[in-house]
Amino acid sequence: MQSTHSSRSFLNRLTGLTCLLGLLLLPSALFGQGCVIARGGGAAAITDGSGYLEKGDWQLSLALRHFDSHRHFAGDDEQTQRSDLGTEVYNNSWFYDTTLTYAWSKRLNLSVTLPFVNHDRSSMYEHLGNTSGQRFSTQASGIADMQLSASYWVIDPDKAKRWNLSVGVGLKLPTGDAEARDIFIKSTGGIERYVDSSIQPGDSGTGCTVSLQGFYHIKGNLSAYGNGFYLINPEERNEVTGFSIPDGYMVRGGLEYRIEAIKGLSASLGVRNEGVIAHDLFGGSRGSRRPGFAVAVEPGITYSKGRYSGTFTVPIAVHRNRVTTFGSIKAGDAAFADYTFNLSVSVKL
Repeated sequence: MQSTHSSRSFLNRLTGLTCLLGLLLLPSALFGQGCVIARGGGAAAITDGSGYLEKGDWQLSLALRHFDSHRHFAGDDEQTQRSDLGTEVYNNSWFYDTTLTYAWSKRLNLSVTLPFVNHDRSSMYEHLGNTSGQRFSTQASGIADMQLSASYWVIDPDKAKRWNLSVGVGLKLPTGDAEARDIFIKSTGGIERYVDSSIQPGDSGTGCTVSLQGFYHIKGNLSAYGNGFYLINPEERNEVTGFSIPDGYMVRGGLEYRIEAIKGLSASLGVRNEGVIAHDLFGGSRGSRRPGFAVAVEPGITYSKGRYSGTFTVPIAVHRNRVTTFGSIKAGDAAFADYTFNLSVSVKL
């Protein structure tokens, strides 16, 4: 048993080292639901050739994401009895990301993202039980898992006016508290224990990301855009809490139209898919996790003027699925949001 554990630890450290080497050798960008938490991601993406940074530029970006989740699904079947009985779980979550980007060259950008989260979770079953009729809340907030990333444009921006593609990798560091505790109300009184994994600020794992971002100018004021990332978490679970350290992903794409009447304003409409993986690419998949995904239609607006730009999107869920956990034959349930708010503002320093 000791030998197996040592081998696993070695593989985890080796994979983490590989992620770090990838960060140094192949630069990338990391684009800055409920019980199913996809850590990372954001609203903004470059949708035309005017979004490039010049060599030596610094850019500061602030991103806000918010959702309320309470719609329970097992597989893709909504558990409407939870709302009928009033026993659903409510997660009220706020994510604040601060990203500083440096343009090493017009093709190579280096970024560091410091995230902060604030969660409130209201439930019955975790306290006196669903039959008690009494609802209580637990909270967790603080710094989440920091991300270092780098991006590289495949085509020289000075030559790529119609389309381009950015590729890269990043490193996720376990700077967030993955063992946050709060008081749970029991018949014998208040008991302090670990809060649910969905509101833990961190996941305790060192991981890496691979990412893509691209645009294509179709005609006139119309362009297509796409971006996404995959988070690789090679470590299996937090041995203290028993919570799994899962892989996660986000992918989105759509069309953007530049509005002539208001200079700098454009509207977009796309599709977004994000979620937590049931079977990780590397390492084990044991531990308590809620894998699943949500597909959303994502309308948005972007406004740019001089050194400043801002993007606001509201992904509206059209399909949600709580998939089967590793080692299980039946999907449990999880709460999803109907929509999320994504706001990002950037300024070139």
